Amino acid sequence: MTSAWLPRCLSLRAGWLLVAVLVCCAELVDLAALRRLDLLLYDVIEPLARPAGTKPQTAIVAIDERSLAALGRWPWTRELHADLIDRLTDAQVTAIGMAILFPEPTAGDDRLAQSLRRSGRVVLAVAPSGAGPGMTGMREVLPTPELTAAAATLGHVDVELDADALARRTFRQAGTVAPKWNALSLAVWELAHHRAGVARLSAGADDGRVPPTPLAWVRAGEMLLPYPDRRSALPMFSSFDILTNPVLAAQLRDKAVFVGTTATGLAAALATPAPANAAPMAAVEFHARAHEALRNGQVYRTADKSLTLPFTLVFLALPAILYPLLGLRWAIASGCLALLPLLASAITLYLTRIWIPPSTAITGFVAGYLLWFAMYLKRTRGSLQRARLNADATLRSIADAVITVDGRARVVFMNPVAERLTGARLGDAQGQAASKFLAPFCADSRQVETMLTACVEAHEVIRLADPIAWTTPEGQQYALRTTITPIGTGRDGAVLALSDVTEVIAVTSRLQHEATHDPLTGLPNRTLLLDRLRQSLAHTRRKGSLVALLFVDLDRFKRINDSLGHQWGDRVLKIVAERLQAAVRAEDTVARWGGDEFIVLMDNVGDRVAIASVAAKVLDLLDREVDSEDGSGLVLSGSIGISLGPLDSENADTLLSMADQAMYRGKLEGGGNFTFYSAEMNTWSRDRLSLESALRRALVDREFELHYQPQIEIASGRLVGFESLIRWRRPGAGLIRPDTFIPAAEESGLIRTIGEWVIDEATAQVARWTAAGLTPVPVAVNVSARQCSDMTIIETIGSALTHSHIAPALLKIELTESTAMHNSDFVATLLGRVGELGVGVAVDDFGTGYSSLSCLKRFPIGELKIDKSFVSGIAAGTNDAAIVRGTIALAHGLGMTVVAEGVETQHQLDFLGGHRCNVAQGYLFARPLPADEARQWLIAPPAPAAMARAKGKPDRPCNDEE
Repeated sequence: MTSAWLPRCLSLRAGWLLVAVLVCCAELVDLAALRRLDLLLYDVIEPLARPAGTKPQTAIVAIDERSLAALGRWPWTRELHADLIDRLTDAQVTAIGMAILFPEPTAGDDRLAQSLRRSGRVVLAVAPSGAGPGMTGMREVLPTPELTAAAATLGHVDVELDADALARRTFRQAGTVAPKWNALSLAVWELAHHRAGVARLSAGADDGRVPPTPLAWVRAGEMLLPYPDRRSALPMFSSFDILTNPVLAAQLRDKAVFVGTTATGLAAALATPAPANAAPMAAVEFHARAHEALRNGQVYRTADKSLTLPFTLVFLALPAILYPLLGLRWAIASGCLALLPLLASAITLYLTRIWIPPSTAITGFVAGYLLWFAMYLKRTRGSLQRARLNADATLRSIADAVITVDGRARVVFMNPVAERLTGARLGDAQGQAASKFLAPFCADSRQVETMLTACVEAHEVIRLADPIAWTTPEGQQYALRTTITPIGTGRDGAVLALSDVTEVIAVTSRLQHEATHDPLTGLPNRTLLLDRLRQSLAHTRRKGSLVALLFVDLDRFKRINDSLGHQWGDRVLKIVAERLQAAVRAEDTVARWGGDEFIVLMDNVGDRVAIASVAAKVLDLLDREVDSEDGSGLVLSGSIGISLGPLDSENADTLLSMADQAMYRGKLEGGGNFTFYSAEMNTWSRDRLSLESALRRALVDREFELHYQPQIEIASGRLVGFESLIRWRRPGAGLIRPDTFIPAAEESGLIRTIGEWVIDEATAQVARWTAAGLTPVPVAVNVSARQCSDMTIIETIGSALTHSHIAPALLKIELTESTAMHNSDFVATLLGRVGELGVGVAVDDFGTGYSSLSCLKRFPIGELKIDKSFVSGIAAGTNDAAIVRGTIALAHGLGMTVVAEGVETQHQLDFLGGHRCNVAQGYLFARPLPADEARQWLIAPPAPAAMARAKGKPDRPCNDEE
């Protein structure tokens, strides 16, 4: 292993050495492309490395278009410049940088020189100029001798453009032959800090303003400036405003001021790395910003070659050492280290104000990375070639059939086993579409094609759930387990592996059938029945339907075995199994429980009527004769016990026990009948079945109606609401109270449909009152526990409001305290959804259940109703009065309205009013009224005295009725 690794390592190091030499050459030659990249990186990094700035102490006095229009065209007179300097001197600025050249003597020089001497803090500009046609070198453009002698010092305004033609830097000193002039910004900064001497021309120099002989322009001390951030611009004032407004000029006190032209056509505009849509920067602003950078210590310099070359070599050596030691995954991930030179440059810039250009180091790192990757690919190619040969040998030796397809699902490879199954050679199959090639042998070829497409698109292994049927050209039948595996990401195709599981499936199927079926009748046994029963109960919880268990036991079957023999008894059991299967639906399960006992499992049953019908049919089929060996007819009979899930129980074993008990109860009563299980073991009556059928007809024939009981505000005596109460006007029986039929509706599940009708009818009645021009009051509708078991009631309320077009506030739902506290988390969510619809929520029968105050305060309840059992006991000297007082205080503390039910006497009303109960309802005011009579209350409610004369037996609370 070592002998193989060493040549690869030496080859990699040699390649890296070559990369290092090339990168060092690039660093020394200073390639323009790399230089431009460094400038771009500087523009990105510098704002991130820049410390937080302080309040600017540098200002600009601009000779702008407004000043030219007011004070005269350019150039201005020396007197006007002198006035501007005097005004700034009077404002007590720290220094004045004149970014204006005064190379020619002119009238008023003495006046300007006088202002310069009076100020003593003015720096005049020196600029380089071309030598002229046919000449080489540069000249210094100086102020006139008189002005030079009067100025505090001179400063050059030379700005270097970078390789991308943008201005980022100037130099501390520059000049011909030697760098003798400080930069204008530096001169102003030193003058403001009392560090500058007075600059004078050397003795014997020309008076002038422009040296007679062109010389070399020499720079020293690079000043690399911060990225120009226009969002924090320096304060800029118009020259005209400064001259005419002393108060404005006073704002420049203790600031360094730069004076220069910004007017279009006059200002020397410099392109900077500012956003592309920003205008070029005036030269005076550039110098002012350079001064502010000096003041804040934000001036940088570029590192020289003695620093940048070691910097580059360090980052070249790092990957050369690490890569041979790393695995593929870590080596690829380490490509992000290419950003390390950039990070090092940023940290150095922040800590030392030295800019180390990182592009050469980054380029070298990337080149070395690509070199390593190329060499890795070369080694990998050889490994793949060897792996391919090994894989080919493996595929040809395994027992499974293997078919490889390309990205277009065309056959490219088959191993010998696949050739035997298809009867085709590889050369004949190559290039054919897989679905077309497999069609003669596999009826599921389309499914295989679909799975191939899914495998390629999802890039994951797909196994067909069931084996596919395969027929060879010779007619042999096979069951093949199919696995489809993508090649790579799936773009290169997939591999079909076909495993012969014919014998395994046959054995497994036989064993599974024997384990789950009765050997005599072929019916499911106890194990399979219990499994299906548990699944049915789980589905029932989600669907809200019923599961019925019919426990069937043959009457006097022992006599058949004793008189005719067990062989004849077995025949009878087979006949019974066939008759039971004929009596039920295809989706129902008929199982043999043991001996002469059978179980019928009926899933997704609607009501007891349907179950009773099936039970009667089973008994009828059992009563038919069975021919015996001697030709005589043998009459059978049976007893059936029925239990219902989840009404009787949600546990499978318990349901079976209940059905068994019901069956034995039926046998004790003579047999030959069916018996429903109940808690008291009472048989199901025909009257109850008749009542459920009548309720269904009542819904269809619209026999239900709503009555409305007024709710009166105690303080004002005005009508504030109605509580709706359902009544059944049954033909031939008159008006039936809810306590007669609501329990049957609850048990049969009809309460949901009835409850939906009540909500629709109540909202429709409010809409009719509104259409008649009446001002309706909120109507309360009671909802049952079953309606609160899921979110269906939200859709019911929303639909009723949509169809009636009434305001949601005109509808309230009432639920009992026990309903609210059962599964409180779900009820809280449900009531929250009701509240979002704008519908009010009231808790009925408060005090009779088991409230949890921590739950109650979470519910969006607006109204609490005191049960009438407590109201009726107010005058009896019991604890009811204390309970009523406590309930009122509790409700008010939670911000709820309190409604007292069953108010029948004036004494009760006075007691409730005295303890600030809000609303009352009961026979003291009115019975529940039909809609037409309730309408009169909306038109003109009876006077309180008339209401007090109302007599009659108190009505049962509505929440007990629904």
